[in-house]
Amino acid sequence: MNNTNKPKIINIMPHGPCYHYSPDEKPDYWWEKQDGSWLGFWIREWPDLLGEAVLSVSGQYRWEVWQPDFRADKIYTKQLDTGLIHRLFPAKEKIYRPGVRAQSGIYSERMISHIRKLRDTPIILQLHDHFRVPFNNEILKIFGPKKKFPVFLVGYGPSKAPTSEMLSLHRLETYLCLMAEQWRLKKPLKYIDVISEHTTSALKEVQKVYGGRVEKLSMGCNLDIWVPVPSAGMKKTVRREINIPLEKNVFFASGNYVSRKQLDKLLEAFRSIINRNDFFLVIAGHGDKANTDLITSLAAPLVKQRKCILHPYVTGEELRNLYWASDVYISTANDEGGPVSVVKAMACGLPVVTTPVGGTSELMKENNVGAFLPVKGYKEWAAIIEGLLDNGFPVPMDIQLVRNTYQWENIARRFVSIYDDLCKMYF
Repeated sequence: MNNTNKPKIINIMPHGPCYHYSPDEKPDYWWEKQDGSWLGFWIREWPDLLGEAVLSVSGQYRWEVWQPDFRADKIYTKQLDTGLIHRLFPAKEKIYRPGVRAQSGIYSERMISHIRKLRDTPIILQLHDHFRVPFNNEILKIFGPKKKFPVFLVGYGPSKAPTSEMLSLHRLETYLCLMAEQWRLKKPLKYIDVISEHTTSALKEVQKVYGGRVEKLSMGCNLDIWVPVPSAGMKKTVRREINIPLEKNVFFASGNYVSRKQLDKLLEAFRSIINRNDFFLVIAGHGDKANTDLITSLAAPLVKQRKCILHPYVTGEELRNLYWASDVYISTANDEGGPVSVVKAMACGLPVVTTPVGGTSELMKENNVGAFLPVKGYKEWAAIIEGLLDNGFPVPMDIQLVRNTYQWENIARRFVSIYDDLCKMYF
């Protein structure tokens, strides 16, 4: 089969590049516009990583990532060495009504017109994120009734059916809005052939609004890179390089500075035990100015006493050194799909302390490893952390099990199996 006849997987992203996290950082690939401004994309996005993994294990498919971008004035295209193509499309803000209330979201007419041009091309339309994204559902409404290609929604979590949110206290208008959204969701979602999610709990939420095929699939990780620290000597070396005290119990947390990650609550927990001298907290990440200022302010007393550092966002070996310098990884999000940060910690042989969310926490519970923090029981966090300092850290996950579960090659083959099924159905 020549390259032009291979089915093309079009992975559509429902959000633009996250320029606001690194306003002064040029992306991995970027273009300068005539007015001197720039735009681009980072290849750490999940669709790019998944596409690279799929292309590495199967020669039967082509892969393109389509991303809307408010900065784009035309379509910008880059083909990577792997053969993957990433395109940025002009986009604008649009008002949607998923329920009763108006909601703003992203929309790209140029992207819609390009999908129309592919009607006679064998494609798999792969939607990204979760089943309540307005732009995804707009695409389903436009193409679903007469589509001649399969649609695969790859959920990255967290996912929750609208009516599940009614358990919280709301005004009457909010109840009506959620009920309307639940009812309206079922029509576009019926055009999807497969929906995947990271967790069993998220799949149960999907099944409240969708009656088709569901799969439990996670994202992967290059576990040839994420390995335990080679020696005690290397651990000491990386600690010295990062300026971490050698004798302390080092907790490591990483992620974007957003409220969902609850890093502010983590800092408050450690501030409440600031009089102890046996711990050191490392937080690596970035965020917009407001959240960065908040995290910096909360960390200040700990930093002043040399019990904490806020490390800039890093990837690759620099990030791995932070794992190698640590004794335990701590994850405090109130909802997650994976997260891959915990996968990396497990692969590095670290014990994990986490809130009971995401696919990794399900795996931990199944294998009776790690320790857990209540999602919102913030007053208990400090006591749990002190208990670990006094009594020892929990058992880490078996590394071979981590490799079998999360190695990109294994994940990609599971996706390819679904693509093969879809092609048999349609082509």
